[in-house]
Amino acid sequence: MSDSEVSGVDLARVALRAAMEATRKNGGGQKPKQKPRAVPAARRDGREPMGLGAAIGALVTERAWELPAAGATLRERWSAIAPELAGHVAAVAFDPDSGRLTLRPESSAWATKTRLEQARLIAAAKESAGRTVVRALQILAPGTVPVREPADADPAPAAVPAGLGAYP
Repeated sequence: MSDSEVSGVDLARVALRAAMEATRKNGGGQKPKQKPRAVPAARRDGREPMGLGAAIGALVTERAWELPAAGATLRERWSAIAPELAGHVAAVAFDPDSGRLTLRPESSAWATKTRLEQARLIAAAKESAGRTVVRALQILAPGTVPVREPADADPAPAAVPAGLGAYP
């Protein structure tokens, strides 16, 4: 090979220089300024940390849960819902599945008054909660209290006093 012959690598270099010079002449040598890219907001795919309230809110929304706090709020705010009944009728239980609020009056007269005002009490509970939570009232007999047994408790037989046992 002589000096006048150009090899393949040298030919590529010469072609590259010629292309770069042509680009500079046409004004293509400068790179246009790029706008700063907007950083996308953090995606919530379960791997980023989030606050406890946001996590609970996301669970409630995802699974379409009803917050059980509505029943506790109704029992706690019973005196504001029905102030004229509060000292004589107690809100003792709330079943969120059926929407039933259980009330215990102190006497039969207060039970009758509560039965007469059922529609007004349901409307007042709805207004207090901001949505329809209570759909029905269960008015217990005066003086009765619903007893809940723990699910894991083993019911023990009641002790029988001496002398009152089984007959021989």
